[in-house]
Amino acid sequence: MKIMKTKKRLHLIPDYGDVNDPAVRAKYGYLEGKVSIIGNVVLFIVKLTLGLFINSIALIADSVHTLSDVGTSFIVIVSFKIAKKPSDTKHPFGYGRVEYIATMIIAVLLVITGIGFIQQSIERILQSVRITHQQYAVVIGGVIIVSAVVKEWMARFSVALGKKIKSDILVADAWHHRSDALTNVGVGISIIGASYGYPLFDPVFGVVVSLVIVYVGFTLGKTSAQFLIGKSPDIDLVKRVKEIGRVIKGVKDIHDISVHDYGTRKIITLHAEVDKSLLLDEAHGIADELEEKILEKLHCSTIIHIEPTEFLRDSFYTTRLIENILEKQKSVISFHNIRIIRRYETDDISMHLVVNKDMSIQDSHQLCHQIEAVIQKKYGSCDVHIHLEPCQHSHCPICSVSCEKKKNE
Repeated sequence: MKIMKTKKRLHLIPDYGDVNDPAVRAKYGYLEGKVSIIGNVVLFIVKLTLGLFINSIALIADSVHTLSDVGTSFIVIVSFKIAKKPSDTKHPFGYGRVEYIATMIIAVLLVITGIGFIQQSIERILQSVRITHQQYAVVIGGVIIVSAVVKEWMARFSVALGKKIKSDILVADAWHHRSDALTNVGVGISIIGASYGYPLFDPVFGVVVSLVIVYVGFTLGKTSAQFLIGKSPDIDLVKRVKEIGRVIKGVKDIHDISVHDYGTRKIITLHAEVDKSLLLDEAHGIADELEEKILEKLHCSTIIHIEPTEFLRDSFYTTRLIENILEKQKSVISFHNIRIIRRYETDDISMHLVVNKDMSIQDSHQLCHQIEAVIQKKYGSCDVHIHLEPCQHSHCPICSVSCEKKKNE
């Protein structure tokens, strides 16, 4: 039964195919936008008519919130239409960031709308304006609460499509619907409460609805601004890139990973470390293989900087020198991930140290300087990178010796 439903959903999208294809992504966006526009137009007409009929500021504000959803969906459709355009000489990375610009426009409109209705709601609180036709309030309140169910369905539909194509603007539009569903419940309750002799329910909930509108606008604007400014790469994406690098023969390590997000296109820049004895064509082949694997599994273009280094991970005596130094440090409970990389000018030595979780910042800072000084004295010129980890249990799985035993040594 579930498979049947899934197939019907997919057939609503013409030429269903690769969700990384901008043209296919656009069809998902068009579908979400059209469904949202039709649903919101119907709800707007119903809410506005009923709001004017009973003179409810909360319901009128909510109807405008619903109408803003229509504008949002229209912007979604236009942004997907522009975003699917192929790259050209003026825009070599395509038009994918139009989605984020569209989200920013929606955010600004929402904040302006919300602030306007806050002002009107406060005026009604001061003037004590009552709703009219109170004999119909219970029925109208019930209708508005039922409309919340419709908005929640629209939200879930948008989330499903947004996750399918990994589109933030569709997920954001879904939260737009969900915020409307939540405020519908509040508006329905306020109308019913006002009919029972609590006239302040209506303007108070008008303020609540307006604050929700402002909050949604601010959140959408903040999210889109992060992408436009350039946010740090997602942790999971960085991990996946490193995992792909580990299976490529000849790649010793990957670091300095950056992700440039252009909406429908993402470009990853990274440094890949290889043995310095490799010939140029061998290193180039490794970079090509890494680039192909990342494109295949992550659908991202890649710019790779090959970094020749000599790794001494298997050098027993060099590693043992560092271990001897760390074993003599009473404040160090345990250590792991000792990594020594010999570069042309200065060697890099990195390690993870487990210390008491109650150690102060000052003591930990002093410990790092102390260890760094000892290592540089005995090893020679090097850059030392120390990562401290707080010990949380009496028997840490990464420790080779228990905390109690270490204290007694």
